[in-house]
Amino acid sequence: MKVTLKDVAKRAQVTPPVVSSVLHNKSKSVRVSEATAERVRQAAEDLGYRVNVFARNFRAQRTNTIGVLNGMGMQRPTFLHGPRYFAALMDGIVDCAFRHDYSVTLCPQLLGESPQYGLGDGRFDGLIWYSIPPSETVQRYLQDCLVPLVIIHGHERDFDSKYPTVICDNAGGIGLAVDHLVGLGHKKIGFAIESDAMNVESLERLAGFEHHMKRHGLPHSVLDVQRDRSALRDYLSKGPDHTALIVHSDGLAGEIIRAAPEFNVDIPGQLSVVGFDSTEFCDELRPRLTSVHQPLTEMGACATEKLMTLLAGNEPQPLESVLACSLDIRESTGPIQL
Repeated sequence: MKVTLKDVAKRAQVTPPVVSSVLHNKSKSVRVSEATAERVRQAAEDLGYRVNVFARNFRAQRTNTIGVLNGMGMQRPTFLHGPRYFAALMDGIVDCAFRHDYSVTLCPQLLGESPQYGLGDGRFDGLIWYSIPPSETVQRYLQDCLVPLVIIHGHERDFDSKYPTVICDNAGGIGLAVDHLVGLGHKKIGFAIESDAMNVESLERLAGFEHHMKRHGLPHSVLDVQRDRSALRDYLSKGPDHTALIVHSDGLAGEIIRAAPEFNVDIPGQLSVVGFDSTEFCDELRPRLTSVHQPLTEMGACATEKLMTLLAGNEPQPLESVLACSLDIRESTGPIQL
């Protein structure tokens, strides 16, 4: 026979509202001492009483689930993220969500025929959306969002200061890479990127590269690798125009390192390479990749904490968090060969 709340109340010698207050966070007007609460919990354990989480959440009109959405809801991420990027970000999101008794669902695409379906149809209490490309379509989606939302890799100014955001100091991270290479004697430094797969961070890193190269009184140039990588193969086959490349992401930097031997390009002897993210993937490459460390796990946790604050009915302070980067120096960079 199913054990009921009344059975627990009888066993603990209290009223049902007291049991509800202890086990269901209900009846807040009922004052319960810690000794009584412990007696109720022990009675529930003795009788094998289990809280029906689904029923409780249904009554509270919540799911205790948050959704995580990538970019425009693509089925698979582009090269913009290195192979270990997603795992590092999700470590922070999931750990924080679980501490708040929330589960996490990954959304491979916007659900349904319109933003209202995926961004407010009741299946999620809140959403974390990362790597949103700057577009009018995205802005329309955000305007129609019906649930609490936090954005990773964006600035509040980009979204009408309506949504909390978390982003790393992209320009500062690029500055660390430029300073490192200049310190090794490099003056012909390029920035590698895929121009038709840009997001907010891409633009910040490119602008940061231009700024920091000017700070050193050096010319700046951009290598657009293009989606089919024809420009990259062309660049390597003719011999690099630079002595060093700062690359938008670890994923693309890995492609360059792996393609270099085919064209007899020595890294770092002929070309030093710096990536961005600095996940475990960097240690799998040969040579191991020097990379700007983006604190992805911390960013995921920070975004989730902001979402929890929203779900509690409060506004996160600050609305925008910018996390500092560092530089992990490995074997893909070295002194310029004169």
